[in-house]
Amino acid sequence: MGYLLGVDIGTQGIKGVLLDETLKIVKKAYIEHNYIQPKANWFEHDAEETWWKGFKAIIQKLFTHNSFSPQEIIGIGCSGVSPCMLPVDSRDKPLRNAILYGIDTRAQKEISEITQRLGEKKLLEINKQPLTTQSVGPKILWYKKNEPEKFNKTKRILTSTNYIVFKLTENYVLDHSQAAFFGPFYDFNKHCWNKEICEFFDIPLNLFPELKNVKDIAGKVSQKAAEETGLSKGIPVITGTADGIAEIISAGSSKPGEVTLVYGTTGIISIITNKIPSIKKLWILPHFLFSGKYLVVGGTATSAALTKWFRDNFGDVEKIMQKRIKINAYDLLIQQAEKITPGSQGLIILPYFSGERTPINDPLARGVIMGLTLSHSRAHIYRALLEGTAYSFQHHFDIFKQDNLKVSKVIACGGGTKSALWVQIVSDVIGHDQSVPNTIIGAEMGMAYMAAKAVGLFDDYSSLMKAAGGKDTWKRIEFNQKNHEMYREYYKI
Repeated sequence: MGYLLGVDIGTQGIKGVLLDETLKIVKKAYIEHNYIQPKANWFEHDAEETWWKGFKAIIQKLFTHNSFSPQEIIGIGCSGVSPCMLPVDSRDKPLRNAILYGIDTRAQKEISEITQRLGEKKLLEINKQPLTTQSVGPKILWYKKNEPEKFNKTKRILTSTNYIVFKLTENYVLDHSQAAFFGPFYDFNKHCWNKEICEFFDIPLNLFPELKNVKDIAGKVSQKAAEETGLSKGIPVITGTADGIAEIISAGSSKPGEVTLVYGTTGIISIITNKIPSIKKLWILPHFLFSGKYLVVGGTATSAALTKWFRDNFGDVEKIMQKRIKINAYDLLIQQAEKITPGSQGLIILPYFSGERTPINDPLARGVIMGLTLSHSRAHIYRALLEGTAYSFQHHFDIFKQDNLKVSKVIACGGGTKSALWVQIVSDVIGHDQSVPNTIIGAEMGMAYMAAKAVGLFDDYSSLMKAAGGKDTWKRIEFNQKNHEMYREYYKI
């Protein structure tokens, strides 16, 4: 029996899973970590400490399974926080901390500069979307301007996934879905790096890795990596992709109109389409598996980050109880929120505690707690946080409707789906039922699935997803019409 290893490096933790050849879960593991915030609205990871040492630590936790030997792993897939900006030197060592994705807003001036120099029309022609804080290109220019000595030593610009892939295989590669976030240096139409634009901004073309598809084998575990990790030399490693894309893979959505909601540290919402829409407020990506299809994707700046913030700052009692009675602090908070009526008695929270990515793309937006009275409790605030994230999802559904993107189905995945209350609130707000897997799936599962496909265990995506567990066995969370009508009134506010 062979095993598939899937790993996902998140903003606040790293997840790992071992699957057997039938895609049955053998073992899962999780390690919490945090980001570095050197200044307001700057978010970073230490690539060596958080990513590589975290990767080695998570697989060691997985290796403790009694009936398993690391020599039996036949394929590896990794996803991670993305898009990040990590420069490495000629010795393949990071020159600075990785600058994280759209929650890091340091490159606002560079966004304006690039847009002005190229013109919005040309930018949309080559990039299919405006530049935002999610874009890597402006952060590369920020790095060049503000840390020129380090920039001049830079050999490659990486993100989380291909840093791990390089450490395992000694090959530099990147998938097209992540490359689409490297605007304006990626040509969406030709699916390659844009030499003309690189020359225009004096950015060496060779800074960018070779482009492959998510499921392509990037290389095999090297002797050096085998000695460092305990993995066997020669195991195939796939190219991998961003955590949000890997979550979508795990959910199995494949048809136009299917929406995937990812309940993670940040929220992700995507819909599949057969056309390239002219949406300026969301992200457009080439589909990771199907030629001629595209993903329209949005991402909120906060989601589970809000529940963690609440737990850390106002959940001391729940954290103590978690240690004493072994019940998760989040479960205890949910139990209290369940007792609060929908609408939180008029308490409304705008969840822009870290600015907002899509669809408003405003790093200066701030969270608001509105309607607070002496009759409200901690439980009201916690429920209102969950409702606030649901309103953010609804904002994206409004954009879909404006561009005539019809929703046929909504699939929910990610760690937040552990909370039945949260999923129910979202269904009630958006007015759509959600299909939720009985077992929590996530990005690490999506990467293990793609590794299984890459090593030849499955002929196509449909047979792979059938083996992973048919959607007919998933839970269906139906929206409550009465609650939906009530939430629509609050949403208008």
